[in-house]
Amino acid sequence: MKPIGFFCNHTPGDSGLLGDMEESWGSTFEALNNSERLWMLFSLIGNITADASPHYDPNEVREYILPAIERFGELNFSDQLGLAQALIEQIKYERHRT
Repeated sequence: MKPIGFFCNHTPGDSGLLGDMEESWGSTFEALNNSERLWMLFSLIGNITADASPHYDPNEVREYILPAIERFGELNFSDQLGLAQALIEQIKYERHRT
């Protein structure tokens, strides 16, 4: 696994939330179990989409995606993680492209 600094603007020893998280759970968050990681991911996405921002506008969400969302339960755990990773990579790509 790669350390948090690979993914975020964080260097070991930095202060702030990422530094506190690294100090508590290790540089790869190895002290967390998968249930804790999933809960943190859920909370993080909720925070990102809580309010309209330059990165998220709830008015841009079109209804044609709802049937797919309602069917997420058809995917096994591995495919759900793969889909989450693909969506995150696409968001990162679009953000850096504009």
